[in-house]
Amino acid sequence: MRHQEFNSILLEAIDESIRELLGQRVLESLYSVLEKRHDVTRDELPYRLETAYKLLDEVFGIQATRTISNRIIRQLYQKLNLEFEDTGSLDLLGYVEIAKKKLAQSGLSGGH
Repeated sequence: MRHQEFNSILLEAIDESIRELLGQRVLESLYSVLEKRHDVTRDELPYRLETAYKLLDEVFGIQATRTISNRIIRQLYQKLNLEFEDTGSLDLLGYVEIAKKKLAQSGLSGGH
């Protein structure tokens, strides 16, 4: 799987999860704030996940951010056909890194 393809799937998981939990307007508002306040476009989000995570935390608080992140991760793993193992100690960024490593180990992340 190419890096670009992984990022596209990650963006789909983010979009779908936030839209399902909070609605389309909230999703659009989050992207608007990310771009205006933090100079992060939707396409740059996979490279700047930490900024998005901090914004979610500022807006919704740590508990809601964990719920949103958990949904995003579960969506991502499902889309990638990976088994999700909830360690309880990782955040969104950690689980994304584990997904990348699992894909690399299975030989699915090549430079096609």
